[in-house]
Amino acid sequence: MNKKKCPVCGSEEVLEKKETIAITEPFAGKDNIEIIKNKWLACKSEGDFFDQNESMIEETIKNLKQKSVEGILKYFIDNKISMSSIERALEMPQRTLAKWKNKGSKTSSAGIALLRFIRLFPWLLEVAENKYDYQRAENIQINNAIQEIQRILDKKSFPDSQEGQGQYIDFKLVGQKRIISAGDYSSYVDTEEEPESFGIGRKEENSEKKSLAACSAISEWI
Repeated sequence: MNKKKCPVCGSEEVLEKKETIAITEPFAGKDNIEIIKNKWLACKSEGDFFDQNESMIEETIKNLKQKSVEGILKYFIDNKISMSSIERALEMPQRTLAKWKNKGSKTSSAGIALLRFIRLFPWLLEVAENKYDYQRAENIQINNAIQEIQRILDKKSFPDSQEGQGQYIDFKLVGQKRIISAGDYSSYVDTEEEPESFGIGRKEENSEKKSLAACSAISEWI
């Protein structure tokens, strides 16, 4: 049996210790695994010098990626976005997503990245459904930005009294930072009729003041 030697100093005096590490994947959470680390007594070098943990780490990452795929597809189903409508919008072969979900075929790295993008930005499905038309895509993005600002405003309390005029809310758009005054409801943005969404919930009827505040802020950027 060959003795283990330090690749740095050539010493054979080594200690092995176990250590718990956490491996994470987007939309899959984390998994804790126990790995083995080598520590050489002569030079104090420390690490996995003999790839003892490589296969276990790779298997854990593989399982987490599959969990990510299953979780993302479940999110779409729970939000009334059918897998067939996603496949049509993205021009994917039928039953592709079902196979990924049920482990009928291996999900490629590109496929996993695509799912994560549309999970993070579901409105990209509307862009795809509209054949990536630039003007449509721009309108969809702006509309979603307005709705996100309205969602933030919904969590705030803006009194109508003069005392409330000094309240402000920060937001970021296109990489720049703006300040919206609580009393700034001066203008409105006309947008084209929105294309059909994939069952993504929209707040059609927000209070007039909150809607105008969001639209007023966006109008300065378009």
